[in-house]
Amino acid sequence: MQIKRHKQFVKDFKKNRLTDGQFDKLITYLNALKKGQTLPAESKDHALVGNFSDCREFHLGGDLLVIYLIQNKEITLLRLGTHAQLFT
Repeated sequence: MQIKRHKQFVKDFKKNRLTDGQFDKLITYLNALKKGQTLPAESKDHALVGNFSDCREFHLGGDLLVIYLIQNKEITLLRLGTHAQLFT
């Protein structure tokens, strides 16, 4: 699978400072998704409803999460932020 970044994800990434641990998790989780593997339980990966009904999210630690979409052998990273930043 190929990984793409939505322009809003790029903006979010610049705005939110990831710790080294969060960055490591991001790389690990993306590699697992690329290989078609399920994410570990600590990521709290789950499907979303509402405006993001076709999407999923995983947690990087604390309240920081990534919203993504898998479609046509492509993983699109849509958003990065806290619940408050993304859902209010």
